[in-house]
Amino acid sequence: MARHRKRRWLAIPMALVYAGLAVVFAWPAFETLRAWRDPALGGPEPASQAWRWHRALTPAYADWAVERRVSRAATTLGLDDISGTEWPLFGSVYYLRATENLDRAWQRAPHGERPADYARAAIDAAADLLADPHQAAWVKLHWGEDHLHRENVFYRMLVIDGLATQARLLGRTPHEALLRDQVGSLAAELDAAPTGLLADYPRQTFPADVAAAWHAIRRADAVLGSDHRAMADRALRGFTGAMAPTGDLPPYAWFGDPPEPTAVRGSASAWLLHHAPFLWPDQARTWFGAHTRGYWQQGRWLAGYREFPRGQGDVFYIDVDAGPVLDGLGTSATAFGLGAARSMGAHGEARTLGLLAVALSWPLPNGRLLGPRLMSDLSDAPLLGEAAMLYNLSQPAADGMGPVPQQDHGAPPWLVAALAAVQLLLTGFLIVLAARALPRIRRS
Repeated sequence: MARHRKRRWLAIPMALVYAGLAVVFAWPAFETLRAWRDPALGGPEPASQAWRWHRALTPAYADWAVERRVSRAATTLGLDDISGTEWPLFGSVYYLRATENLDRAWQRAPHGERPADYARAAIDAAADLLADPHQAAWVKLHWGEDHLHRENVFYRMLVIDGLATQARLLGRTPHEALLRDQVGSLAAELDAAPTGLLADYPRQTFPADVAAAWHAIRRADAVLGSDHRAMADRALRGFTGAMAPTGDLPPYAWFGDPPEPTAVRGSASAWLLHHAPFLWPDQARTWFGAHTRGYWQQGRWLAGYREFPRGQGDVFYIDVDAGPVLDGLGTSATAFGLGAARSMGAHGEARTLGLLAVALSWPLPNGRLLGPRLMSDLSDAPLLGEAAMLYNLSQPAADGMGPVPQQDHGAPPWLVAALAAVQLLLTGFLIVLAARALPRIRRS
């Protein structure tokens, strides 16, 4: 009898474990099938699931951003810790932009609680993190105490974009003085630069970040009452002619002193195309055409954007900007490519990449995304991936963009259906195991 009772108490938790695992495998398959049927997945409106996932991420982001700022962990990191220094602020901009994308969609078609209302604590926490001078420890090592008025494009762009987004969402920002100072000083410095470009770090200039800075400045104009349109128009000189040595797309970066151009890379071009449609729409169409012709890659199993031109980088490669590159396809190039396609109104590419993103993100029943979480810096920026996912799935097309004729697409990549099928098969297997445990409980 004692042995039977022991078996019973073992069978109960095992049945529960099997049932719980069945849910963990069934849920992402359900989410993938739901995305497959979502007409908004490729734009122009936010993907349907983005609303629920944003609601789930919001309280976690508010708590994390406050803890990150209070802990002053950023002051302990070295120059080489790119993910620890850059990603917490990058993720905060992504979160704020995703919130604004959803809030603007809500204003067009109100339903449920407004994102700007339920996310107010997270909006303020993310903006406070961006404005916190202790988060600038790593750029102070690069640029010194004058880091807010001397090049340092990437960091200053993040500050401007995040604080401008807070003001656009809430109608105000308590950091308006900092925002005005950065908008005016960075715009003037960029406009005065001989090439139109400034460095992120000494002897490291990334054109796509300069485009992001101009987009942030123009977004800030809407809340500050300033007007930098003419400067932004002149800024195109930093991306064309001699500043685009290949003749089509700007290089990934300019390194050294004097600066020399690198090759074009997919991740940088995709990031450029998040912003160019809002600044230089005609040039953006030309760039997107070149980017899609030269870097889009679709096979039976996978689709996405290459990190390097065809014939280069086909073996496995990884760095902090590109992420893992496999068979030419770049993780960052493809992830940024989703936002770029939506910004351009390229609904075909956006839908294909959106399906892959949802399938590989492994959504959980609580609305959180396991895949992006594991791809983030778990110690310093654990929520970057989820925030980026929400931004990419909610990004609207720039005015006048789209629909862009899609490239040679067939059916969605087989990986999407294969992954959902495997998840459902495992779900069935786990349900059988749980069911087989129940008779043991009854017999005991």
